[in-house]
Formats: sequence, C-alpha cells, structure tokens
Amino acid sequence: MKLPLDMEYIVIGDVHGCIDELKTLLAKQGFFPNREGLLQITPENQDKSIILLGDFIDKGSEEKLRETIDFIYRNYHHLNQNSQHLYLVLGNHEEMVYRYITDDPTLNITPKSIQSKEKYYNTVALLEKDILMKEQFLELYEACHPFLYYSYNKDFSLTLTHAPCPEKYLREEDEYSRKQMIKCVSRSKKPRMKLDELIAYTHTEAKDNQHYHIFGHLSQPDIRHYKNRICIDTSAIYAGRLSCVVVNKDKIDFDSVPFENKQQASTQYDSKLFDFEN
Repeated sequence: MKLPLDMEYIVIGDVHGCIDELKTLLAKQGFFPNREGLLQITPENQDKSIILLGDFIDKGSEEKLRETIDFIYRNYHHLNQNSQHLYLVLGNHEEMVYRYITDDPTLNITPKSIQSKEKYYNTVALLEKDILMKEQFLELYEACHPFLYYSYNKDFSLTLTHAPCPEKYLREEDEYSRKQMIKCVSRSKKPRMKLDELIAYTHTEAKDNQHYHIFGHLSQPDIRHYKNRICIDTSAIYAGRLSCVVVNKDKIDFDSVPFENKQQASTQYDSKLFDFEN
C-alpha cells in the first residue's frame, strides 16, 4: 500500500463508466492505446503510473460500463506485467456491487434496496447476465486497495482513499477504518444538510501543510481544495469533468477533460464541499 518514490502518479477521480473521458484524460497524460485497446508503455511514460481512485463502475450506460470493466481489466494485466503502472483504490460502488453479486448474507435486501440497486448500482444487472465480465470484476475487486500512501519526504506525503474520513482512520488496517475510507456518511439520510456540516472533519481537521489527503466520492462542480484536503470527483457522469491529480516527486498539479456526451448523463442533487462564507 506504500507507493514507490521513483514514479510519477496520475490519480484519477470517480470514472462511473465514463470510459471515453478516461481514455481522453490518459492520452493527455501520455498513455495511448494500440489497436487492441492496450495502453502502451513508452520511453515518455515508463516512469508514470495510473491510479483509479474508486467507483469506476455504476451510473453509466450498460454499454459504457461493459467497455470500462473490459478496458481496466485488460490493461491491469498488460500494464503490470513487469512493474506496476496501474493501481486500483476501492470505492463504495465496487464494494456494494461485490456484496450483491456474491450474495453477502449481511446485505439486507428490501424493496428500497432493490430500487437503489437498479438506480445506483446498475452494474449488478450486467454482471448477473455476463459470467465472464463478473469474473473480470471479481478479479479487479481483489486487486483494489482501501488506501494508498506516498511519502516523498518528511514535508510531503499523500494518502489516497476513495472517500473522506476522519484522520484517525487514515491508513489503519482494521475493518472499521477500511469502511470509513471507502464510504462516508450518506447525504441521502440528510439531503438538505450542507456537506461542510455533515462531514465537518474534512475542514476542521485540515492543516496548512503538504501532507495531503486526496479523495473522490463526493461529486463536485470542480476540484475542491482546502488546506491539505483535496476532492477530485468532478462529476464526470453528471456531465461535468473527469479530473486527476498529477504527482511528481514533491509537487502536485491538476488536469481534467469534459464529459463527451457519448452516453446519457445522470442527475443528482449537488452540495458543494468547502463552501465557506467569506
């Protein structure tokens, strides 16, 4: 879970089946596919690695979800043959879909949860009828990390998780901490409460240093950055942008690409993070 220091990292926010946008963003960072759709390692990108920050499935169309899983699966094996160039962080959507398709006995199936599955976890329907794709997904799920850590020196480090969580759970390996790094308190339970009130620790625990906590999970209109906390889920599937953080030694930069309208965008109620009154 500790990342090598001799690589540049391209950390990409929630994909949610936006495979066309993912390919465009990767091309901007120097990763181009061949005729078989496999990303090529070249002298220009051999010192770069890609990190998907969770929630690469769900919400997109079935066609795009199928393309996304196949693309990630084949490139996970292709790019990691000799050294690791593709890492996966576990998101709450991967976790929930895994629980559905493995008949997790702790998953409480109710009419409401079935409705939620059809609306928010629509990858389940695809995997239930496509055994090969189900096997691919299960293999990718096992490859996912609850967090990744990059510590360049005493003044600069990154903790990468899918969801924001209180600092005391970061990089802890017990089951409860793992759950906190995958999914924070749901907005659906208090839809009118501002995110800055619902998960106040994202700003009350933020510090003026370069020991960053980078996460996705909370779809936002743009990259939200407050002190050492950064959210890079910029609502690609909601017709926003797909964004990434580029980490090079002790420096970070940002990049993004717009939604390409090659599938129907989803809709949701937005609540902006770090939306403080001046």
